[in-house]
Amino acid sequence: MKKILLFVSILAVIYTSAQDIDIKKGKVLFDKKEVALVEGKKRVYTLSDLQNKPILSIEVKDNILPNGESIDYYTLTDLATNETNDVVARQSKFSFSLEKGTIRTFSEGDYRLLNENGFDKTLINKVITTNKKNYQEVYNTKKDSINKVLNEATTLVKKNNIIFNASNGTIVNQETYPAKKIIIGSLKQVDNKFYLKENELTVGIWENKRFTLENGNSYYIQGPLMSSAKVQIDEKFANHLIGFALLEGYGLENQLYYKKEEEKKQMMAENYLDYQNKVADAKSNSSNLYDVPGYLIDEKGNKVEGKLSINFEDISQNIQKSNVGSIPENYGKSVFVKALNEKGKEKSTRYKSNTGAKFCTDSGDCYIGLKTVGNVFNSIGNVMSLSTDFSYFYKILNEDNGFLILEEPSNNKLYIKIPNQEKALYLGNNNDDKLEKNFNEYIKCSLNATDFDLKSVDGIKIFFEKYKTTCK
Repeated sequence: MKKILLFVSILAVIYTSAQDIDIKKGKVLFDKKEVALVEGKKRVYTLSDLQNKPILSIEVKDNILPNGESIDYYTLTDLATNETNDVVARQSKFSFSLEKGTIRTFSEGDYRLLNENGFDKTLINKVITTNKKNYQEVYNTKKDSINKVLNEATTLVKKNNIIFNASNGTIVNQETYPAKKIIIGSLKQVDNKFYLKENELTVGIWENKRFTLENGNSYYIQGPLMSSAKVQIDEKFANHLIGFALLEGYGLENQLYYKKEEEKKQMMAENYLDYQNKVADAKSNSSNLYDVPGYLIDEKGNKVEGKLSINFEDISQNIQKSNVGSIPENYGKSVFVKALNEKGKEKSTRYKSNTGAKFCTDSGDCYIGLKTVGNVFNSIGNVMSLSTDFSYFYKILNEDNGFLILEEPSNNKLYIKIPNQEKALYLGNNNDDKLEKNFNEYIKCSLNATDFDLKSVDGIKIFFEKYKTTCK
């Protein structure tokens, strides 16, 4: 009975503390109090004060890239100056109404441009005039980059006379003179995956909008809606997957290699060797792990030993003429473990950071999947992916009875985690007031952030010892 009463009490606290935001007949109400007027038309919402003076315009943008990804953002306009800025903001609470969801997004969380007292004009000015962004330009750049890769892939398929037969999943090389067809591979569905094969050799696997090749490189590409039943494979989608394999140098019985002049063969070999050397250098100088021996503990406490692989950063920026990572992806959110299955065959299994999994290399480096607080514009993952998963695998620098010092492997930003908190706290905020506020809310104790060197591991250790003796 006591547990039931406690649960009801918690619900009551949550309910009373949550702000009731509603829209009725063009009026925005906070806890039934009128605070603003709103007029919406074609995903553009004009907000005015109660005297019907226009203050702010919010336009909802969602642009779909050629590979199926979406770049979602908002264009804000200060109607007093007509100055605009683009921002990426996440809804704090789902709403079936786009209008209500948009108002809620800019009334809660980090962009409280509208509150129970009306408009925060100082914050509106700050958001619109600082950290200027133009996501339409970002979209156009990404669109051109992705179209270039997709066009290159499609062109290679055509130049090599490749035809995909959707009825049986075979890949055929059709020569013009004399007319004949040679089966050189297949693309078929198994459960929720598509397998591109050369005879019995798997060249690549498409799963959950990502096509991963045998060499470890991958491409993001929208596919058909999957189910356990067989689905029709679209020819355009099939050609993209085949083309990606061609871009990576896979020949499928050597019939798919693009024929070039004999005098260029030596140059191609030299360029390929140079490319491979650059890939090797980029991998060795990155924070990524590639088939590193170690083990993983999953959310159920099961231990899996094998080879660990995870991408924390994009290595393609250091490789000239590289297709690696040319399409955006989330970094630091998935680790792959290659281990022997019951049949003695090596199988790669994916573990996500949002499960709280922990893994360690044989050299002693350990990582843990966690969510964090205090870092609104976190560099985790590419902002273009706009993922709703804000977890990440952090490297453990120090662990002492549940007190963790963590860092982002790709940029060495520091975080801490104390035993009574499920999330970690970001310490890299350059705004001292913001850091102090986040620190106080996180530790819930009468210690001041300014009394400790929270930018160094030794300083954090001193804070932990003080916390243990001061805070209960």
